[in-house]
Amino acid sequence: MIEFQPQAWHWIALGLLLAVGEMVLPTNVLLWFGIAGVVTGLIVAVVDVGPAWQVLMFAVLAFVSYFPVRWTARRLRAGEQGVDDTLNRRGRSAIGHQVTVIEAIENGYGAVKVGDSRWRATCYRDLPIGAKVEVVEVEGTTLRVKPLAGQPAADRG
Repeated sequence: MIEFQPQAWHWIALGLLLAVGEMVLPTNVLLWFGIAGVVTGLIVAVVDVGPAWQVLMFAVLAFVSYFPVRWTARRLRAGEQGVDDTLNRRGRSAIGHQVTVIEAIENGYGAVKVGDSRWRATCYRDLPIGAKVEVVEVEGTTLRVKPLAGQPAADRG
């Protein structure tokens, strides 16, 4: 029986094939195994290593290249989530901003202008059109606002 002896070019070809697979397939795994294959092939080209040791070397290199990178990427992604938690949550980005009442707030509800958009607003007191308020909270599609100091209450004539 003939025993298969992997050569350096086998490992390099396997590594390149895995790297190409990474480009073709929607995955983030094959590149690291491809790098391990190419590195294993380069080591086998320089040092005479038996087939079992070659497989072990490939496995260790794949582990060393894949898992630390994945762990680091996961930590970086987790850190980025806190950077701008208002992204794609437009109402949240308005918190703390001073806006203008464009529809009088009566019986707790009215409307304010945020940028170029009209938002439903709620406040604990009635306010006239033109009053300046600060956005303090977002409840669904309604902004909870509070009047700025010195803002007159709405007339109930």
